[in-house]
Amino acid sequence: MISIQEALQILLGNLPDAKIDTVDLHEAHGRYLAESIAAPEPSPRYTNSAMDGYALRWSDVKGSGMESPVILKVIGESRAGLPFEKEVRVNEAVRISTGAKLPVGSDTVVRVEDTRIPGDTTVEILAVRRQGQDVRYEGEEFCSGDELLCAGTKLSARQLALLATVGHQQVRVFVPPRISILVTGSELASVADKEIKSYQIRDSNSIMLKSALQEAGAVVESCLNVEDELQATINAISKAVTQQVDFILCSGGISVGDHDHVKEAAEAVGFHELFWRIRQKPGKPLFAALKNSTCLFGLPGNPVSAYMCFAHYIRPLLFTIRGRGMTWNTITAMAGGEIANKGKRTDFIRVKIDQQDGQLPRITDIKKQGSHMLSSIVNADGYIIVEPGTSVNPGEAVNAYLF
Repeated sequence: MISIQEALQILLGNLPDAKIDTVDLHEAHGRYLAESIAAPEPSPRYTNSAMDGYALRWSDVKGSGMESPVILKVIGESRAGLPFEKEVRVNEAVRISTGAKLPVGSDTVVRVEDTRIPGDTTVEILAVRRQGQDVRYEGEEFCSGDELLCAGTKLSARQLALLATVGHQQVRVFVPPRISILVTGSELASVADKEIKSYQIRDSNSIMLKSALQEAGAVVESCLNVEDELQATINAISKAVTQQVDFILCSGGISVGDHDHVKEAAEAVGFHELFWRIRQKPGKPLFAALKNSTCLFGLPGNPVSAYMCFAHYIRPLLFTIRGRGMTWNTITAMAGGEIANKGKRTDFIRVKIDQQDGQLPRITDIKKQGSHMLSSIVNADGYIIVEPGTSVNPGEAVNAYLF
């Protein structure tokens, strides 16, 4: 058996090549940038008003107030989309709308509420605080050439709005990983079967893995159930290879029993082993193999073992080939009681996390940790990694991996 860290290093050294596509901005939601993007223009694009009011010269109005208002001649209006094209000169003002271009010669905006209108062509300035007030300057947010978004950024509504505002119509993005799922087990019955035999169990791994992959932004090409027979397993893996997927996920059939055929079938199809069995609990018999640019994982059949292997190895890999790096969603938390690992393998201990105001989150271990007990992941918020023969003491800070 190898260690968790050794397994991760092997996987990082054998990742499928990233695939890149160019898509229209309207098709880019949820995708990951394949390149960093620099600003093609400044923001704001031009100096404009932050308020409805009057654009004027500070030198004409400094010191004005309710007791000593300054009267200026109104020579026109600057509207959003219809700027005032002339220059503002001494003792002149221009009506201006929010977002409208600041006229040449003006350097300050006085809000409507700080003015009085004595006539159609004049305005009284009743209050002004400083030069340049309520002015948005060209390039004050960013200048041409500044980096807007780095490679690996997930494009959500906020990022798409930023790209749109600088006229970035198309983006280069990573193609979502394509996955084929094979769930082995002659004992499995469909969730749709109302009556199942006494020796059968309902298949939960198919929907679990398919949903987990979709949550991670992958595309599930197929999801098949396979009998515990060598030739049937070979045929299923061969068919998945023809789909030219990035990953094949098999669940079950990966241990040392007479009816565990995934490892042998994968090798018969041409996959070469990267590793088999990790010094961990749950998920010891995890198998990884590679053929050309397709990576195959043999996950344990027990649902919790399969999910924990997915969470710690496969999900991070799906993001790594989209420029995000091998990272997990983690927090620092405090143990609410002793959490011990008395076994001989590194343990992924599922925990409940209690958020407390002004304190580190508090974790408690789920009492029923069996690899066949789905409630151990349903009732948990994440897991901690505890090395064999060690324990986490009450009040000790630990790194918690969030589901």
